[in-house]
Amino acid sequence: MARTSTKILAIARIALQETLRRKVLYIIGILFLLALFIVGSGMVVLQMATQAGELQAASSMKTQFVQVILGMWGVGALFLAVFLGAVGISSEINGKTIVNVLSRPVERTAYLTGRWLGTSIFLLGFQILGVLFALLIARIFDVPISQTVWLGFVEMFIDILFFSGVSLSLSVLMPPVPAGACAVLLSMLPTLVSSLLKNPRWIVRLPAAAVYYAGPSKMPVNLISDGFSKQVLNPDYALYLQVLAENLLYAIAVFVIGCIVFSRRELRLR
Repeated sequence: MARTSTKILAIARIALQETLRRKVLYIIGILFLLALFIVGSGMVVLQMATQAGELQAASSMKTQFVQVILGMWGVGALFLAVFLGAVGISSEINGKTIVNVLSRPVERTAYLTGRWLGTSIFLLGFQILGVLFALLIARIFDVPISQTVWLGFVEMFIDILFFSGVSLSLSVLMPPVPAGACAVLLSMLPTLVSSLLKNPRWIVRLPAAAVYYAGPSKMPVNLISDGFSKQVLNPDYALYLQVLAENLLYAIAVFVIGCIVFSRRELRLR
C-alpha cells in the first residue's frame, strides 16, 4: 500500500511538471490581464455613476465586476480541465514515454490515478488563484458575500475534478477531442432532456429519464450568481451538498470504470 502511494505521488509529480511545460501559465497571465482590463475600464464607468449619484447602479457594477472575473476564470479552469484530462494519455502514447513508465512495476490503475492527481493539483491551484483574486476585488469594492457563494466556490472545485477525471477516463477509450466533447456532453445531459421528462408519451419519457439519470446531478440554483446578486431566502444547504457529493462520486465512478478498461487495454504506440 505504501509503495503504491509512493508511485502515485511520483506519477502525480511528473504529470504536474508536464502540465507546467505545456505553457498553460500563459493562460493565467492572459486571464489576469483581462481581469485587470475589466476592472480598470469599469472604474471609469463606476466613477461616472458615483459622481452622477447613481449609487444603486454603482453598487450593481461592483458586484458584476466580481461575477465577471469569477465567470471568466471558471470557464478557463473548465477548459483546462477538459483539455489536460483528454490529452493526458494520448500525449504520452504519441511521445512513447508511457512505455518507460509502464515497463516498471507500476499498475495501470496507479498510473491513471497519479495522472489525475497531478492534473487536479494544478487545476485546484489555478482555481484558488482566481477565487483569491475575485475576493480581493470584492474586498476593495466592499461587495457583500453571502454564505452560498462559499458553497459555490466548492462547486467550482468539484466541477474541475469532474471534467478532468471524466475526460481522462474517456480518453482511454477514444481520442482526445471526442473524449473532451463527451465529457462536456455528459454534464449537459440533464439539461438537454429535462423538458422530455413531462412528455405524455411513455416511449419518449422513459428513454429521457434514463438519459437524465445517466448524467451528473444538476444544481438547482446558481450559488455564486444568486449569492452575489441577492440574499437567498431559505437556502437548502442539504440539497446543495447532496448535489456536490453526487457529482464528485459520479466522477470517481467514471474514473474507476476508466481504470478497469485501461488495465485491460492493449496499448498501441503511434
